[in-house]
Order: sequence, then C-alpha cells, then structure tokens
Amino acid sequence: MQIIDAFWEKRNIGVDAVEMRVSVDDLSDIRSIVDRINSDEFTGKYVTIKLPTGNLEIVHALENIGFRFMETQFHMEKSLVDYEPPATLAKMRNALVQQYIEKTEQAWHSVTDLMSDDMFHTDRIYLDPKLVRDTSCRRYRNWIMDLVNDPNAHLFLYTFKDSPVGFGLVKMDPETHIVDDLLEGIFEQYQNTGFGFMMFDLALKYYQQHGMNKLITSISSNNQPIVNLDLFFGYTIASQEYVLRKFDQGE
Repeated sequence: MQIIDAFWEKRNIGVDAVEMRVSVDDLSDIRSIVDRINSDEFTGKYVTIKLPTGNLEIVHALENIGFRFMETQFHMEKSLVDYEPPATLAKMRNALVQQYIEKTEQAWHSVTDLMSDDMFHTDRIYLDPKLVRDTSCRRYRNWIMDLVNDPNAHLFLYTFKDSPVGFGLVKMDPETHIVDDLLEGIFEQYQNTGFGFMMFDLALKYYQQHGMNKLITSISSNNQPIVNLDLFFGYTIASQEYVLRKFDQGE
C-alpha cells in the first residue's frame, strides 16, 4: 500500500491530507491494511483511499472504521491516430473557437477567474458533506496555477461569439505522444447546451495535429454526462478504482 502526504491539499481543505493507494496484491491481507489505516497516525486528517474495484470485503471493512464511499473513477483512453469526429457531429458546423492561452500567470488567471463555485457540481470534493462547496473550485484553481510553468502543461479556452464557454487543461508528452486530459470545464451558463461535443471535437483534432497518438483521462462515476460524452467519442475504460474518504472532524 502506498501512503502519500498530500501536502498540496492543506491549502484547499484546511487540514493535513493523506492519499492512500491500494494495489491488487495488497488485497491479499485486508486485515493488515485496515489496521494500518485505522491507527492514530491519521486521526483528524482528510484521508482518501483508492483501491481496485471488485472487492467489496475491503470496502465494507473500511466503512466499518468510518470511511465513506465517494465515487468510482473510470480511467479512460482513446487512440488519436486517424481521428475523425462521430458521424452525427461531422455534419454539424462547429460554432466554437479554441484559444491557446499563453503560459503566463496573468493569462492563466484570466481563465481561472471565470470559474464559479458551483461549476464542478459532480466533483467528489464538491459533493462531500464534510467540506464547504467552494473547496472544489478553489482546489481546481490552485491546481491549474501550479502547472503554469510546467512545459508539458497547456491551457485552452473555448468561446462562442467571443463569450467564454469552457476550458481544457492537459499535459502533452512529446516523447510518448500521450496527452493526459487533466481537467475540462464548461462554465455554468453553458452547461447542458451541447457545446461539450464541440469542445471535445476541437480538442481531439488539436492533439492529433500536434503529434499526439493517444489520450488518457479519469472521470468520476458522479459525472454521467461526461462519461456518456467520452463513450460517444469512442473512449474505452482501461481500469476502474473505488474512492473512499475518512474525515474524523465532525463525524
């Protein structure tokens, strides 16, 4: 089992945070995992645990010591070789404009400033009853700005008639030719309008044209519209994880 000091989360949540990752091999000794996690070392911390799907024994054991199920994460992938938009989308005129955001703090802040507290309403941090809802948006703003100086990180803004519709944050690896789709967001006033289809199409074409052969991303089971969108564009589920959390304060 891997235990990570999630020090970057303290500024978002306000307390020490820990992320634990359990492998299939770890599941051969569930009692040892539970005893380790249930030690005083983690009392008062925001503890997130990610584990392979399919073993409900450990899920129930974790629930018995105060963990709560938050989501299943779908790890998706898609080939970008010879990408063509889905047939129904290919017949439509894409009304969006994709803008590459220059890699300066001021330019990236101009995008994060457009984000609103209720924008990511399917996010597990937003849905967590132990956290205030603006935690999710603040967390994503911080995450985006942390990457402004990463040479492989890129930020895009999508507009309709000069009005911001959404954004995309990715990492593009020129050596592996893999794009890691880190975060997509549609601003509140344009959610459920169909612009997500156009955003995906523009993004996938851009990645392909810039030498990327494969895309990977992770989607929450709480976010059914994006899961459906991924499947519409031919993404496949490579693996899944259960995500649970424990937060002793106020339990």
